[in-house]
Amino acid sequence: MTECPKCGSEAPREARFCPYCGSKLPSQEISPLAALLVVVLAFVTALIGLPLLYLAGLPLTIPAISIVGELVIFLFPLIYMLHKRVNIADYIMFGSLKHFVPGLGLGIALQGISIILSLVLTYLLGPSTAMEETGRLIINLAKESPIATMLLLLLPGLCEEFAFRCFLQNALARRYSMTLGLIGASLVFGLAHPDPQAVYIILSFAVGLLLGYFYSRFRSYVMVATAHATFNLITFALLVLVG
Repeated sequence: MTECPKCGSEAPREARFCPYCGSKLPSQEISPLAALLVVVLAFVTALIGLPLLYLAGLPLTIPAISIVGELVIFLFPLIYMLHKRVNIADYIMFGSLKHFVPGLGLGIALQGISIILSLVLTYLLGPSTAMEETGRLIINLAKESPIATMLLLLLPGLCEEFAFRCFLQNALARRYSMTLGLIGASLVFGLAHPDPQAVYIILSFAVGLLLGYFYSRFRSYVMVATAHATFNLITFALLVLVG
């Protein structure tokens, strides 16, 4: 439902004018191109802009940059939706808290699939320097503050799922189709994990496809955010054990 900004009455989401006072209603649709540009801008800011501030000599630590970067990825789409006066709770398909437990199971399953797929891709394409560097960074951060590192790894589940599944995938699916939304958002998600060997990109694309499918199937941000966070925490545990 859409709330009329003039009289406060509720109208069907697809309605263009309030049936009670006749006022024009805010659109509950987001342009796919606008959604893509917002997500790209958020990632460019997080991956390039914030590190440049660090190199410029500002008193920022790597964990602080990572935390702010994830918040940027979350806030850019949120601010855009607020600007468009979209009903955010309805648009993102928040889901139910009962989806938390299935989200844990999905995160564990994704980790198993990811391990098998990464072994195959490494055999075919060679070892991923990007994944190795990410692993070393996590281990180094864990040595300094394991609790802070665990909390840091929870943020991508909340922030990236909001940006890619709830914002970008929904924008594409509502304008075109669920299939195009799923593939398009997953492709951008994969490209957001750059890797010269392409292992990290393909792996992220595959994980994005699975997360996007379950998000569309169960209409639950809670489920995919929990799954993503669980996936990251298991990765963290494995890196600590192996490293």
